Amino acid sequence: MASPQNLSELQFPIALVDELHELVDRPIRVMVICGTQTRALLKYSDEDILPEDLEIVTGPGCSICVMPAGHIDAFVKIGRQPDVITATCEDLLRVQGTKESLGTIKEKGALVEVVDSPMEALDLARKNPGKIVVFTAVGFEGAAPDVAETILEAASEGIDNFCVIPSIRLLPPSLDSLMSDPELNIRGLLCSAHIQSITDSQAYADLARQHHLSCAVVGFGIRDILEGLISIVKQIRSEKPVTTNPFNGVVQTEETIRNSRMMSEVFFAVETDWRGLGSIEGSGFVIRDELSIYDAIKRFNVRFIKGQEEIKCQCADVLSGRLTPDECPSFGISCTSKHPIGPCMVAQEGLCASYFRHIFGRF
Repeated sequence: MASPQNLSELQFPIALVDELHELVDRPIRVMVICGTQTRALLKYSDEDILPEDLEIVTGPGCSICVMPAGHIDAFVKIGRQPDVITATCEDLLRVQGTKESLGTIKEKGALVEVVDSPMEALDLARKNPGKIVVFTAVGFEGAAPDVAETILEAASEGIDNFCVIPSIRLLPPSLDSLMSDPELNIRGLLCSAHIQSITDSQAYADLARQHHLSCAVVGFGIRDILEGLISIVKQIRSEKPVTTNPFNGVVQTEETIRNSRMMSEVFFAVETDWRGLGSIEGSGFVIRDELSIYDAIKRFNVRFIKGQEEIKCQCADVLSGRLTPDECPSFGISCTSKHPIGPCMVAQEGLCASYFRHIFGRF
């Protein structure tokens, strides 16, 4: 392959690009889960660094994007209660529920604060003893240890004006659901190095084995990603994905053991809804009954019920790898970064937002 037109070996691993082009000798579909890795690939998409037969499919790797409207409705209902301060991440403000968002109720006078961590939300509760601070715990399993640690700290200090809306999702069950669809025909799975900070890497190994997937766990730079794709292609060519499974090398440390202990003390897994994927068993965390004072759903007697998604939005198909954002009729027309319709355009990690910034040059 010729070197990419605008790149030099000093700034880009051209040798890895050449090796990847030489290795890909058949149509291969690889799912990239992490939005950061997807953005890295988009940055170089104009350079045609990927072989024509290597198709990159994105997965449900944005926790804001997979949030169904019914969960946003629950956030809004609790946020409108008197003497409640909702502590949330900035991305979640604009995600629309059936009728409203946290952003719209804030404009109407509800107390909504943007925080960067659950500990920051707990600190907000310490500073506002006359209010109940409700933290929207949105994320994947990698976010669970911090939330668990915060709840345990609140319990140890006897802080009773803090609670959490648990909306943490587990990726392996959702990926299992997707991989069971033969039409997707996914052969490889590119996972981010975040997996090394959690303890349930065995779930990923089981997933790879069950669906005969070739996998790689890599960092977020383009060199790391290319090396991961090369590893996946070599595994596919050798037809021995299981024996080279990278998850076997993820070892437990004192940190992961501590995280595991905190998570099991605070949470257990249940069936939960995903935008575009439906209800998946064992894919969500809820707070144990003995810590129910810190569970906002129980404390405010609110249920997650099915909400109505925006009919113009095709985030569901984007999240499941069935569409690329530019194949959605609304993309870049009625759905833009300034006026997003669905969460894939709202969230910084959302694939539609990444595509929009790339295609329209709004980085």
